[in-house]
Amino acid sequence: MLLRRVMEHVKTQNWTAVFIDFIIVVVGVFIGIQVSNWNDENGRLAKEQAYLVLIHEELVQNSKTTDNLLNYYSTVTEAGERALLYLEGNTQCQATCEGLLIDFFHASQLWAITLDRTAFDEAVKLSFPTNSALREELFTTYDLINAFGMLNQDSPPFREAVRGYFNPDAARILWTGCWEVDVDAVLETLTRDCESSLVAIDAASMLRNIRADKALAQMLRFWIGQNITAMANYPVLIERTQKTADMVLSEITTSS
Repeated sequence: MLLRRVMEHVKTQNWTAVFIDFIIVVVGVFIGIQVSNWNDENGRLAKEQAYLVLIHEELVQNSKTTDNLLNYYSTVTEAGERALLYLEGNTQCQATCEGLLIDFFHASQLWAITLDRTAFDEAVKLSFPTNSALREELFTTYDLINAFGMLNQDSPPFREAVRGYFNPDAARILWTGCWEVDVDAVLETLTRDCESSLVAIDAASMLRNIRADKALAQMLRFWIGQNITAMANYPVLIERTQKTADMVLSEITTSS
């Protein structure tokens, strides 16, 4: 209809009307482009918000996981130090044999869980977040997550060596009563609930054999050192991750 009207105005040489028609067309096209751009921008902002929510949840979960790792390896290290005292001492266990065997079991534990960065990596592919300061903060934090998340991923020699001295009955009791896993929460817990059950086995004999292995003390010292390093770094990672999670949450709130 508009084209027909323009042609009629051209035939009648009504240039004023032609000019007005031209302006109407230009304005209409401009408005259409602006609306399309506005819709695209709104859609992109909504997608960025959705990714920021996922990143916030990921950071919070990583902070919780790191805190769990700190508690876990604190238990491993404390057990390792008690076991090392026995290896380096001259006193045979008496009433403490079952507890010492649990210490060697706990000292050999490894929880090789990795910290997640899926949401962040997916967001980066889409050039999110657009806030440059937040983006830089996230890159730094996830670099730390990647570095510290690699701590204690490899099984130490001490783990295999000392477990070779646990007979099947002892292993069955230790894994049943002194170690728990929550599959839903992805959480391992070291307990001492099996101590009374270990009375049924000859813990003292196993401990004598363990002490006779002169290589174990050096292996255990190395493993304790690794755990001390991890425990020194985990609080730094927890603090940084929580700080970055707060920044992401602030960005979500501001943009809403």
